[in-house]
Amino acid sequence: MFKDLITLMVLIIILVYMVMASQFESFMSPFVIMFSVPFAFVGVILGLWLTNTALGVMAMIGILILIGIVVKNGIVLIDYLILLRERGMGILDAAVAAARSRLRPILMTTLTTVLAMLQMVFSNDMASQLMSGMAIVIICGLSYATLMTLYIVPILYDVLFKKPPLSVDVGSDDDLDDIPDDAAEFIAAQGAAQPQP
Repeated sequence: MFKDLITLMVLIIILVYMVMASQFESFMSPFVIMFSVPFAFVGVILGLWLTNTALGVMAMIGILILIGIVVKNGIVLIDYLILLRERGMGILDAAVAAARSRLRPILMTTLTTVLAMLQMVFSNDMASQLMSGMAIVIICGLSYATLMTLYIVPILYDVLFKKPPLSVDVGSDDDLDDIPDDAAEFIAAQGAAQPQP
């Protein structure tokens, strides 16, 4: 079962990356978002170690759930950062503004999930005790990954995307509106260079 769950985890990561690559039309933006997943695994290991909990099947299922939540937080942050960059903001200003603006929704997602999982950790009924491994994995992994998403992901985006986003020149307001400015200038220069009959 562990082997099947690990195979499923790898497939989930690959499929999530492919979906994000098609939506962002980029291979680097999904990589920046997926970079927060290893931090979730660090939080999982720390949480299991601190609570002296074994890595069981329910904990593995919690890791699968955790991947989706962590990636969603990264998408919320990076999508707004890209939008600010396309509007002309510098990369550092866009990263700070995106982290500040998306802090509340990311923290709300994290807090609601963590508070819902706390009931499974502290309850004494048998069902909650069976699910406590999953709850510990989600609480610790999501808490650590959220902090790293807000700090490390914008830094990684800054490192990988030093160039400004590509802007398309749609032409000037003269008769050559459908031709980019550089081509319009070339055509106008060619017309001026030809002798008039």
